[in-house]
Amino acid sequence: MELTPSQLIRAGDRQVPLPPGVTVLDWALERVSVQNPRIRAFLGSIKTLGSVLESNYAILHCSPERLLEIWRKVCIVREMIVAEIEPLLEQPSRIPNLETARQSARFSLKLLQRSVLEQLQRFPETITLEDDMVEVRKVLCVSIGAVHAFLQDAFGEIMAADPRSQHDADYFLSRRFPQDIEEAEWLHSTVHSLQEYLHAIDGLDDRLLSTAASGLRQRRMLPSGEAWERTEILLQEIAERITPKLKEVLALRGIRFNEMEILDRYADRLPVQARTVLELYAAGIEMTGRIQATAGLSPHERAQSAQDLLHCHGALGERIARRLQEMDEGLQDLVSFLPIWLQGIEKRRALMLKRLHRRDEMDEVLHDPFGTLES
Repeated sequence: MELTPSQLIRAGDRQVPLPPGVTVLDWALERVSVQNPRIRAFLGSIKTLGSVLESNYAILHCSPERLLEIWRKVCIVREMIVAEIEPLLEQPSRIPNLETARQSARFSLKLLQRSVLEQLQRFPETITLEDDMVEVRKVLCVSIGAVHAFLQDAFGEIMAADPRSQHDADYFLSRRFPQDIEEAEWLHSTVHSLQEYLHAIDGLDDRLLSTAASGLRQRRMLPSGEAWERTEILLQEIAERITPKLKEVLALRGIRFNEMEILDRYADRLPVQARTVLELYAAGIEMTGRIQATAGLSPHERAQSAQDLLHCHGALGERIARRLQEMDEGLQDLVSFLPIWLQGIEKRRALMLKRLHRRDEMDEVLHDPFGTLES
C-alpha cells in the first residue's frame, strides 16, 4: 500500500512511515505535548543522577559531605520522577509500540514507588551531619541503583519505540547513556557465558546433588567410593571454580545492587557448603575404617562396633544429605535467576543493538540532543 504524505515524517535526512491510522498531525501533537517533554524529563533525571552515581562501596565509605551531596541529588531526581515523569507516563500514545513501552515504564514506576520512592520520602529532604548517616548510606545503596535502573530501562524502551529512533537514535542519547548500554552489553555477554558454563557442568541439570541426598536418606549409609565419585567431582567443581566465575560477574560495572546481593550470596555460600560436604564425607570414611577394625575383638565388641558404624553412617549421612539438598536448591535458584537477569539486561542493550544493526560503529553522540526534538 502506498503511503501518503500524511503518514510520513522526517527524521534527520530520512522520511519515516508512521503506523497505519496515525497521521502526521496526530504525531505532531503527541510529539510536542508528551513525547519530547518525556524525553527531556528522562534525560534531565539521568544527567542529575549520573553526577552522583557511585558504587555501593563508595556510598558506604565516602565522606559525610559527599554523602549529603549524593542525598540531595537523589531527592531532586525523586521529585523529578514524581512531578514530571509520572504525569507524562499517564498520557497514552497513538503509536502502538510506544504505547506498549509507556505501559511497561508506568508499571515499572509503580513498582519503584512501592519499593524505593516511598522509603525515600520517609526521610527529610535535607539531612545534616547529626542525622543517622549509617541508615542513610544503606537506603542510598538500595535506592540509587533502583532509580537509575528504572530511568535507564524505561528511557531505552521508550526511545526504541519512538518512530524517529530507527533512523536518528543518536539525537536522543545523553552522554552517559551509551556508556551504560556498552556496560550492559559486556555484562550480558559475561552472564550468558556463566549460564552456558552452569549448563555444561556434569550432574547439574539432572539434579545429581538432590539424587545423592535422597539416596543417603533412604539407605542411611555413606556411599562407596565408586558411587560417590561423580558427586565428589561435582562438589570439587563447585568449590573451586564457581566462585571465581561469579566474582568475575560481580566485578563488572553495570551490575545493580539487588543483582549483586543475589550473586554475592551464592558466591560465598556454595563453595563453603561444597567443602563442608567433602570434609564430612572424608571424616565419615575415616571413622568407618576405624570402627571396622574388628580384629581381636570379642563377638559382643564386634556387635557394638557394627552398631556404632550404623549410627555413624546415619548421623553423618543425614548432615551430608541436608547440605546437598540446600546446595541443589541454591544452584537451581541460580540457574533459574540467570535467564530472568539476562532478559532485564537485554532491555538495557536493546537500543544499542538496533543501532549496531544499522551500522558497524556508533556515531558520535550529538552534544545537544534537545535541539533536534522538534523533527
